[in-house]
Amino acid sequence: MKERGVMNLAANIEMTNNKLTIDKSAYFEVEKKQLTYLNLIEDMYAGKIYENKEYIPVNKYALVRKDNGKLLGIHTDDYIVRPYAELAEKVNEVIVEAVPDYERFTITPKDQVLEGGRKFIRTINFWDDAIDLNNYKDGGFHIKGTEEKIIPQLRIYSSMDGRWGQQIMWSSVYVVCLNGMVRPDWTFVVYNKHNDKRDISFTMNDFKMGVTAHKELGEDLFKMMQRKVTNAATTHLFRKTLASRKTKLDIDDNSMLVLKHLDHLWNQYCNKYGFTVFAIYQTATDWATNPITRGAVHNVSRKREKQVAEMMRSDYWGELYG
Repeated sequence: MKERGVMNLAANIEMTNNKLTIDKSAYFEVEKKQLTYLNLIEDMYAGKIYENKEYIPVNKYALVRKDNGKLLGIHTDDYIVRPYAELAEKVNEVIVEAVPDYERFTITPKDQVLEGGRKFIRTINFWDDAIDLNNYKDGGFHIKGTEEKIIPQLRIYSSMDGRWGQQIMWSSVYVVCLNGMVRPDWTFVVYNKHNDKRDISFTMNDFKMGVTAHKELGEDLFKMMQRKVTNAATTHLFRKTLASRKTKLDIDDNSMLVLKHLDHLWNQYCNKYGFTVFAIYQTATDWATNPITRGAVHNVSRKREKQVAEMMRSDYWGELYG
Protein backbone atom coordinates (compact mmCIF):
# COMPACT_ATOMS: atom_id res chain seq x y z
CA MET A 1 0.00 0.00 0.00
CA LYS A 2 1.43 3.33 -1.01
CA GLU A 3 1.00 6.23 1.38
CA ARG A 4 0.51 9.81 0.35
CA GLY A 5 2.22 12.72 2.02
CA VAL A 6 0.55 14.34 4.99
CA MET A 7 -1.79 17.14 3.90
CA ASN A 8 -0.96 20.74 4.67
CA LEU A 9 -3.31 21.50 7.57
CA ALA A 10 -2.54 25.19 7.21
CA ALA A 11 -4.47 25.09 3.92
CA ASN A 12 -7.56 24.06 5.87
CA ILE A 13 -7.29 27.12 8.10
CA GLU A 14 -7.00 29.40 5.09
CA MET A 15 -10.05 27.85 3.42
CA THR A 16 -12.26 28.67 6.42
CA ASN A 17 -12.17 32.33 5.40
CA ASN A 18 -13.94 31.89 2.08
CA LYS A 19 -16.96 30.19 0.49
CA LEU A 20 -15.12 27.01 -0.42
CA THR A 21 -14.52 25.94 3.17
CA ILE A 22 -13.70 22.26 3.68
CA ASP A 23 -15.14 20.85 6.89
CA LYS A 24 -12.52 19.88 9.46
CA SER A 25 -14.03 16.38 9.68
CA ALA A 26 -12.50 15.64 6.27
CA TYR A 27 -9.01 16.14 7.69
CA PHE A 28 -7.75 13.05 9.48
CA GLU A 29 -4.67 10.86 9.16
CA VAL A 30 -4.68 7.14 8.54
CA GLU A 31 -2.10 4.41 8.92
CA LYS A 32 -1.72 0.99 7.41
CA LYS A 33 -1.21 -2.10 9.50
CA GLN A 34 -0.13 -5.33 7.90
CA LEU A 35 -2.36 -8.29 8.67
CA THR A 36 -0.88 -11.52 9.97
CA TYR A 37 -2.14 -14.93 10.99
CA LEU A 38 -1.04 -17.06 13.92
CA ASN A 39 0.76 -20.21 12.83
CA LEU A 40 -0.73 -23.23 14.62
CA ILE A 41 0.70 -26.73 14.89
CA GLU A 42 -1.71 -29.62 15.04
CA ASP A 43 -0.81 -32.81 16.90
CA MET A 44 -2.74 -35.35 14.85
CA TYR A 45 -2.14 -38.10 17.38
CA ALA A 46 -3.11 -36.21 20.51
CA GLY A 47 -5.85 -34.29 18.75
CA LYS A 48 -4.54 -31.00 20.09
CA ILE A 49 -3.54 -27.70 18.50
CA TYR A 50 -0.54 -25.80 19.80
CA GLU A 51 0.41 -22.19 19.20
CA ASN A 52 3.75 -21.83 17.48
CA LYS A 53 3.91 -18.17 18.57
CA GLU A 54 4.73 -17.27 14.99
CA TYR A 55 2.75 -14.62 13.14
CA ILE A 56 2.89 -14.95 9.37
CA PRO A 57 2.36 -11.73 7.33
CA VAL A 58 -0.12 -11.75 4.45
CA ASN A 59 -0.59 -9.38 1.51
CA LYS A 60 -3.42 -7.54 3.21
CA TYR A 61 -3.40 -4.29 5.16
CA ALA A 62 -5.83 -2.73 7.58
CA LEU A 63 -6.46 0.97 7.01
CA VAL A 64 -6.98 2.59 10.42
CA ARG A 65 -7.69 6.14 11.60
CA LYS A 66 -4.89 7.48 13.78
CA ASP A 67 -7.18 9.63 15.91
CA ASN A 68 -9.60 6.95 17.10
CA GLY A 69 -8.29 3.62 15.82
CA LYS A 70 -11.39 2.95 13.71
CA LEU A 71 -10.96 0.35 10.99
CA LEU A 72 -11.79 1.85 7.59
CA GLY A 73 -11.03 -1.03 5.25
CA ILE A 74 -8.92 -4.05 4.35
CA HIS A 75 -6.82 -3.67 1.20
CA THR A 76 -4.01 -5.19 -0.83
CA ASP A 77 -0.64 -3.54 -1.33
CA ASP A 78 -1.63 -1.72 -4.53
CA TYR A 79 -4.31 0.38 -2.77
CA ILE A 80 -3.31 4.05 -2.70
CA VAL A 81 -4.55 6.15 0.21
CA ARG A 82 -6.00 9.41 -1.12
CA PRO A 83 -7.16 11.76 1.67
CA TYR A 84 -10.61 13.28 1.27
CA ALA A 85 -9.57 16.86 1.95
CA GLU A 86 -6.76 16.58 -0.58
CA LEU A 87 -9.33 15.78 -3.29
CA ALA A 88 -11.61 18.61 -2.14
CA GLU A 89 -8.70 21.07 -2.20
CA LYS A 90 -7.82 20.02 -5.76
CA VAL A 91 -11.38 20.78 -6.92
CA ASN A 92 -11.31 24.11 -5.05
CA GLU A 93 -8.19 25.11 -6.95
CA VAL A 94 -9.94 24.48 -10.27
CA ILE A 95 -12.98 26.53 -9.20
CA VAL A 96 -10.78 29.45 -8.14
CA GLU A 97 -8.96 29.27 -11.49
CA ALA A 98 -12.22 29.13 -13.48
CA VAL A 99 -13.99 31.82 -11.43
CA PRO A 100 -11.31 34.18 -10.02
CA ASP A 101 -13.95 36.45 -8.43
CA TYR A 102 -15.89 33.51 -6.96
CA GLU A 103 -16.27 35.24 -3.58
CA ARG A 104 -18.82 37.58 -5.22
CA PHE A 105 -21.16 34.66 -5.84
CA THR A 106 -23.35 32.50 -3.62
CA ILE A 107 -21.55 29.18 -3.37
CA THR A 108 -22.48 26.68 -0.64
CA PRO A 109 -20.36 23.57 -0.04
CA LYS A 110 -21.41 20.69 2.21
CA ASP A 111 -19.17 17.87 3.42
CA GLN A 112 -20.34 14.51 4.73
CA VAL A 113 -17.88 12.09 6.30
CA LEU A 114 -19.91 8.91 6.57
CA GLU A 115 -19.62 5.59 8.39
CA GLY A 116 -16.90 6.89 10.67
CA GLY A 117 -14.69 7.90 7.76
CA ARG A 118 -15.24 5.04 5.36
CA LYS A 119 -17.00 7.27 2.83
CA PHE A 120 -17.00 10.93 1.84
CA ILE A 121 -19.43 13.12 -0.11
CA ARG A 122 -18.90 16.79 -0.90
CA THR A 123 -21.48 18.86 -2.75
CA ILE A 124 -21.02 22.44 -3.97
CA ASN A 125 -24.09 24.42 -5.04
CA PHE A 126 -23.77 27.41 -7.39
CA TRP A 127 -26.87 29.49 -6.72
CA ASP A 128 -26.17 32.34 -9.15
CA ASP A 129 -26.54 29.95 -12.10
CA ALA A 130 -30.09 28.94 -11.17
CA ILE A 131 -32.60 28.39 -13.97
CA ASP A 132 -36.16 29.53 -13.24
CA LEU A 133 -38.50 27.15 -15.04
CA ASN A 134 -41.51 29.29 -14.19
CA ASN A 135 -40.14 32.00 -16.46
CA TYR A 136 -38.46 29.89 -19.08
CA LYS A 137 -38.28 31.54 -22.49
CA ASP A 138 -41.73 32.21 -23.96
CA GLY A 139 -43.43 29.47 -21.97
CA GLY A 140 -42.57 28.25 -18.52
CA PHE A 141 -44.21 25.97 -16.02
CA HIS A 142 -46.25 28.74 -14.37
CA ILE A 143 -46.70 26.75 -11.15
CA LYS A 144 -48.23 29.06 -8.57
CA GLY A 145 -46.85 29.30 -5.04
CA THR A 146 -43.40 27.75 -5.61
CA GLU A 147 -40.11 28.72 -7.16
CA GLU A 148 -39.40 26.16 -9.86
CA LYS A 149 -35.63 26.64 -9.91
CA ILE A 150 -32.78 24.26 -10.61
CA ILE A 151 -29.20 24.95 -9.58
CA PRO A 152 -25.96 23.30 -10.74
CA GLN A 153 -24.28 21.10 -8.17
CA LEU A 154 -20.75 19.71 -8.24
CA ARG A 155 -20.43 16.39 -6.42
CA ILE A 156 -17.32 14.68 -5.08
CA TYR A 157 -17.34 11.07 -3.91
CA SER A 158 -14.60 8.96 -2.36
CA SER A 159 -14.14 6.16 0.16
CA MET A 160 -11.53 4.30 2.17
CA ASP A 161 -13.38 1.01 2.45
CA GLY A 162 -12.96 0.15 -1.24
CA ARG A 163 -16.64 0.54 -2.11
CA TRP A 164 -16.32 3.83 -4.01
CA GLY A 165 -13.56 5.12 -6.21
CA GLN A 166 -12.85 8.82 -6.51
CA GLN A 167 -15.54 10.52 -8.57
CA ILE A 168 -16.19 14.14 -9.54
CA MET A 169 -19.43 14.82 -11.40
CA TRP A 170 -21.88 17.54 -12.27
CA SER A 171 -25.50 17.28 -11.28
CA SER A 172 -28.35 19.70 -10.67
CA VAL A 173 -30.77 20.13 -7.78
CA TYR A 174 -34.43 21.04 -7.99
CA VAL A 175 -34.69 23.65 -5.24
CA VAL A 176 -38.37 23.23 -4.36
CA CYS A 177 -37.97 19.54 -3.44
CA LEU A 178 -34.16 19.08 -3.30
CA ASN A 179 -34.39 16.16 -5.73
CA GLY A 180 -31.15 15.38 -7.54
CA MET A 181 -31.54 15.82 -11.30
CA VAL A 182 -30.30 12.61 -12.91
CA ARG A 183 -28.95 12.76 -16.46
CA PRO A 184 -29.24 9.68 -18.71
CA ASP A 185 -25.64 9.87 -19.94
CA TRP A 186 -23.95 10.89 -16.66
CA THR A 187 -22.04 13.44 -18.68
CA PHE A 188 -19.05 15.29 -17.27
CA VAL A 189 -17.94 12.60 -14.85
CA VAL A 190 -14.30 11.93 -13.98
CA TYR A 191 -13.47 8.75 -12.12
CA ASN A 192 -10.39 7.15 -10.63
CA LYS A 193 -9.85 3.84 -8.83
CA HIS A 194 -7.82 3.84 -5.64
CA ASN A 195 -5.28 1.42 -7.09
CA ASP A 196 -4.69 3.63 -10.14
CA LYS A 197 -1.23 5.18 -9.89
CA ARG A 198 -2.42 8.29 -11.70
CA ASP A 199 -4.15 11.04 -9.75
CA ILE A 200 -7.69 11.97 -10.72
CA SER A 201 -7.85 14.71 -13.34
CA PHE A 202 -10.35 17.57 -13.05
CA THR A 203 -9.65 20.61 -15.20
CA MET A 204 -11.04 24.08 -15.73
CA ASN A 205 -12.54 22.79 -18.99
CA ASP A 206 -14.39 20.06 -17.06
CA PHE A 207 -15.80 22.76 -14.80
CA LYS A 208 -16.99 24.96 -17.66
CA MET A 209 -18.52 22.04 -19.56
CA GLY A 210 -20.57 21.18 -16.49
CA VAL A 211 -21.96 24.71 -16.26
CA THR A 212 -22.89 24.55 -19.95
CA ALA A 213 -24.62 21.18 -19.47
CA HIS A 214 -26.69 22.65 -16.65
CA LYS A 215 -28.00 25.36 -18.95
CA GLU A 216 -28.95 22.73 -21.53
CA LEU A 217 -30.83 20.80 -18.83
CA GLY A 218 -33.43 23.56 -18.80
CA GLU A 219 -34.27 22.72 -22.43
CA ASP A 220 -34.70 19.04 -21.58
CA LEU A 221 -36.96 19.69 -18.58
CA PHE A 222 -39.10 22.14 -20.53
CA LYS A 223 -39.54 19.51 -23.25
CA MET A 224 -40.56 16.95 -20.61
CA MET A 225 -43.24 19.34 -19.39
CA GLN A 226 -44.76 19.50 -22.88
CA ARG A 227 -44.96 15.71 -23.32
CA LYS A 228 -48.27 14.25 -22.15
CA VAL A 229 -48.59 10.68 -20.83
CA THR A 230 -51.23 8.36 -19.41
CA ASN A 231 -51.41 6.44 -16.17
CA ALA A 232 -51.13 3.16 -18.04
CA ALA A 233 -48.01 4.26 -19.94
CA THR A 234 -46.37 5.46 -16.73
CA THR A 235 -47.07 2.20 -14.89
CA HIS A 236 -45.74 0.23 -17.87
CA LEU A 237 -42.51 2.27 -17.82
CA PHE A 238 -41.96 1.64 -14.10
CA ARG A 239 -42.78 -2.09 -14.41
CA LYS A 240 -40.20 -2.50 -17.16
CA THR A 241 -37.45 -0.44 -15.50
CA LEU A 242 -37.27 0.66 -11.85
CA ALA A 243 -39.72 -1.97 -10.58
CA SER A 244 -38.64 -4.75 -12.92
CA ARG A 245 -37.98 -8.13 -11.36
CA LYS A 246 -34.69 -8.17 -13.30
CA THR A 247 -33.50 -5.04 -11.49
CA LYS A 248 -31.17 -5.58 -8.53
CA LEU A 249 -33.27 -4.01 -5.79
CA ASP A 250 -32.51 -2.94 -2.24
CA ILE A 251 -32.50 -5.38 0.65
CA ASP A 252 -35.97 -4.33 1.78
CA ASP A 253 -37.45 -3.81 -1.68
CA ASN A 254 -39.24 -6.09 -4.10
CA SER A 255 -40.80 -5.20 -7.41
CA MET A 256 -44.30 -4.77 -5.97
CA LEU A 257 -43.14 -2.54 -3.09
CA VAL A 258 -41.13 -0.40 -5.48
CA LEU A 259 -44.10 -0.06 -7.83
CA LYS A 260 -46.37 0.88 -4.91
CA HIS A 261 -43.93 3.56 -3.74
CA LEU A 262 -43.51 4.93 -7.27
CA ASP A 263 -47.28 5.01 -7.77
CA HIS A 264 -47.67 7.02 -4.55
CA LEU A 265 -45.06 9.56 -5.68
CA TRP A 266 -46.52 9.67 -9.20
CA ASN A 267 -49.92 10.67 -7.84
CA GLN A 268 -48.31 13.56 -5.96
CA TYR A 269 -46.32 14.88 -8.88
CA CYS A 270 -48.96 14.49 -11.58
CA ASN A 271 -51.34 16.49 -9.37
CA LYS A 272 -48.82 19.32 -9.50
CA TYR A 273 -47.32 18.98 -12.99
CA GLY A 274 -50.10 17.16 -14.82
CA PHE A 275 -49.83 13.90 -16.72
CA THR A 276 -46.43 14.77 -18.17
CA VAL A 277 -43.04 13.17 -18.67
CA PHE A 278 -41.71 15.78 -16.26
CA ALA A 279 -43.97 14.38 -13.52
CA ILE A 280 -42.52 10.92 -14.24
CA TYR A 281 -39.01 12.37 -14.02
CA GLN A 282 -39.77 14.02 -10.68
CA THR A 283 -41.24 10.77 -9.40
CA ALA A 284 -38.12 8.81 -10.33
CA THR A 285 -35.65 11.36 -8.94
CA ASP A 286 -37.60 11.64 -5.68
CA TRP A 287 -37.53 7.84 -5.35
CA ALA A 288 -33.75 7.93 -5.85
CA THR A 289 -32.97 10.97 -3.69
CA ASN A 290 -35.16 10.06 -0.71
CA PRO A 291 -35.09 6.27 -0.34
CA ILE A 292 -37.09 4.59 2.40
CA THR A 293 -34.66 1.90 3.42
CA ARG A 294 -33.08 0.05 6.31
CA GLY A 295 -29.73 0.35 4.59
CA ALA A 296 -27.35 3.31 4.43
CA VAL A 297 -29.24 6.07 2.58
CA HIS A 298 -26.16 7.35 0.72
CA ASN A 299 -25.41 3.90 -0.69
CA VAL A 300 -29.00 3.24 -1.74
CA SER A 301 -29.44 6.71 -3.23
CA ARG A 302 -26.35 6.39 -5.47
CA LYS A 303 -27.51 2.98 -6.65
CA ARG A 304 -30.98 4.27 -7.45
CA GLU A 305 -29.66 7.28 -9.35
CA LYS A 306 -27.86 4.86 -11.64
CA GLN A 307 -31.12 2.94 -12.08
CA VAL A 308 -32.94 6.14 -13.03
CA ALA A 309 -30.20 6.93 -15.57
CA GLU A 310 -30.66 3.44 -17.04
CA MET A 311 -34.43 4.02 -17.22
CA MET A 312 -33.82 7.22 -19.19
CA ARG A 313 -31.64 5.32 -21.66
CA SER A 314 -34.28 2.63 -22.20
CA ASP A 315 -36.57 2.30 -25.20
CA TYR A 316 -39.55 2.55 -22.85
CA TRP A 317 -38.47 6.07 -21.85
CA GLY A 318 -37.74 6.96 -25.46
CA GLU A 319 -41.30 6.07 -26.46
CA LEU A 320 -42.66 8.63 -23.99
CA TYR A 321 -40.04 11.36 -24.23
CA GLY A 322 -39.49 11.20 -27.98
